[in-house]
Amino acid sequence: MIFCQTKRTASWLATKLTKDGHAVALLSGELTVEQRIAVLNRFRDSVEKVLITTNVMARGIDVENVTLVVNYDIPLDVNRKPDCETYLHRIGRTGRFGKSGIAINLVETNSNDMAALNDIQRHFGKPIILLDTNNVAELESLDS
Repeated sequence: MIFCQTKRTASWLATKLTKDGHAVALLSGELTVEQRIAVLNRFRDSVEKVLITTNVMARGIDVENVTLVVNYDIPLDVNRKPDCETYLHRIGRTGRFGKSGIAINLVETNSNDMAALNDIQRHFGKPIILLDTNNVAELESLDS
């Protein structure tokens, strides 16, 4: 499950990943309730392996087979401040029903997103581990 801040980013990313050959579903607030249910059911049935969504999926929807959540964008509120509650709900979509899961945040180390992530880390009093994307062994260790 990949979370984006805006419908525009989610749509762009879904198009890009689909062109690259991935089975991708897109779920955003512009869909009708019936369309959302159909997308969610296809994802639950593993017809599409990747669900790209906005915060519409952050709360109240449980999908048992989600083992990875990616924050493509760090959630921000209307004042462009870190939205800690939404962050917690997003990462809570993985590791449900007693299963383990991983949450990954995509940020540039010298960016506003990194500052927002540091604020979220301070808010919860829990470390968010910075991974070196050039270190394959470190990335592979996430599986264990």
